[in-house]
Amino acid sequence: MQKNRPGIALTLALLVAISTLVIFITSCKKQTYTYPPSPLTNYFMPLQVGKYVTYRLDSLTFYYYGQKDTITRYLAKDSVEAAITDNLGRPSWRVVRYLSDTTGVQWTPNETYMVTPTVQTLEVVENNLRFIKLAFPMDEGYSWAGNTYLPKNPYQDDFDFSGALDQNPQRWNYAYQNVNKPFQIGGKVYDSTTTILQVDDSTNLFNNLPIIDTSFASRTNWTETYSRNIGLVYRHTALWEWQPPTPNGTQVGYKLGFEMTLTIVDHN
Repeated sequence: MQKNRPGIALTLALLVAISTLVIFITSCKKQTYTYPPSPLTNYFMPLQVGKYVTYRLDSLTFYYYGQKDTITRYLAKDSVEAAITDNLGRPSWRVVRYLSDTTGVQWTPNETYMVTPTVQTLEVVENNLRFIKLAFPMDEGYSWAGNTYLPKNPYQDDFDFSGALDQNPQRWNYAYQNVNKPFQIGGKVYDSTTTILQVDDSTNLFNNLPIIDTSFASRTNWTETYSRNIGLVYRHTALWEWQPPTPNGTQVGYKLGFEMTLTIVDHN
C-alpha cells in the first residue's frame, strides 16, 4: 500500500489543479447581454410576403436652377414581395416600393430594396447603398455607425455638392431616442415607438441658417421613427445647400439637394 501513495497524491493534486482552472475560467468568462423578448424585426415592417405599409410622400424639389422650390405629393406603398438570400447567403426579403398620385387608384413600381435581419442588426440595401437601420441593444442613447458601408459622396452622381457640405455620411452616428415611447403622427398615436437620429446639424453654427442670401448655407438632417409590429411610421430627410450669388452678379443664388418626408397612412 505504501507504494500507491505517490500515485494517489498526484491524482489529488491534478484534480485540485483542474478545479482551480475551471473556477478561474468561469470567473473570467465574458458576460453576455440578455436579448430582449422583442427582436429588432418587431420594429420593422412584418417580414412576410403580402405585408405592406402605405405612406404619404412629400418631396421637396428645387427647379429653375434651384431658385424656386415646390412640394410634390405622392402615395408610396412598401410591399414585401418575396423571401430571398443576399450575396452572403443570408435570409433576406425583397420589398418593392410602388408610387401613386394622392388618389391611390393606380400603382407603379418605383424601386426595389432588400431587407436582411441578423441577430444584432437589421440591414437595408436601397439603390445599391447598404444601411444598418437598426442595431442591438435597443437602449436609449445607444449609437452605431449605420452608414459604415456607404462610399464617400454617395449622392455625387445626382448632386454637385460643394466641399462645404458633409458628403461623408459613413461618419454619421445613429442614436436611439425616445425608446418605447408614444409618438403622434397623422392624427394617430402609436403607443410603442423608437426614433433613430442619424444626423442633425441644426446646432452647427457654420450652416448659417436661416438663409442669408449672401452667405453659403446648408442643412443635413435624417430622422426615422419605428413603431412596434408596424415598422417605419415617419422619416424626414434633408440634404441640401444654398449657394449665394456671386459678388459680380454673374450667378444668382440657388439651392441644391433634396428634402423628403414619409408619413404612414395605412398598413396591414
